[in-house]
Amino acid sequence: MRGWSALAWSLPFLVASTLSAGTVDTEFLQKPWPKQIVRQLEVGRYEVRWRQRANRREGVYAGVRFTAPLDRASVWDKTSDFSDIGRMTPGVSAVRFLEETPTRQVIQLDVTVLWKTLQLTFEVEQDPGQAIRFRLVNKLLGEYWGVCWLEEASAGTIVELATWLKPSRPIPVGLLLFVERKTLLDGVRNFLEECERYPQQNQ
Repeated sequence: MRGWSALAWSLPFLVASTLSAGTVDTEFLQKPWPKQIVRQLEVGRYEVRWRQRANRREGVYAGVRFTAPLDRASVWDKTSDFSDIGRMTPGVSAVRFLEETPTRQVIQLDVTVLWKTLQLTFEVEQDPGQAIRFRLVNKLLGEYWGVCWLEEASAGTIVELATWLKPSRPIPVGLLLFVERKTLLDGVRNFLEECERYPQQNQ
């Protein structure tokens, strides 16, 4: 999943996940969050809208919105390509597809964090050309949900990614928000840099 791989799999305390039954319903992430904070940021030469809502009871909501300099078909090809998970994500030593169809994947990763190897299992559902939804669920450690959706724009494609993180163990909300913000913005920077190289790669 070129560019986006670093966004979704960078929280090492969500490990050894057990799968939930049913559709990955992320409608709650796509709506404005009550009392959300919204800021406009510069990432490289691109404008990015950042939004957040965080508290100990509800967890951390975080999102980014920006315009990628490619048409929607090209952006979809990049966001829905999972072939580079192992290469693009630091610490990943093995990738297993437990289920794989055109609209749904269950992917298991072995990830080394410091001295320990952890196993992450996550579900991904796709509306081809429009949206990707994912979740990690663990009764002991918490939940991490996300959605990325695409909209056509006159000068490229609007990309919006929103996530929700709710750990089951006490972790300072400020720390979680800092990690999520750094992860998402670094992922946006990497993704946009790859978008700029994309035409040259395909000539």
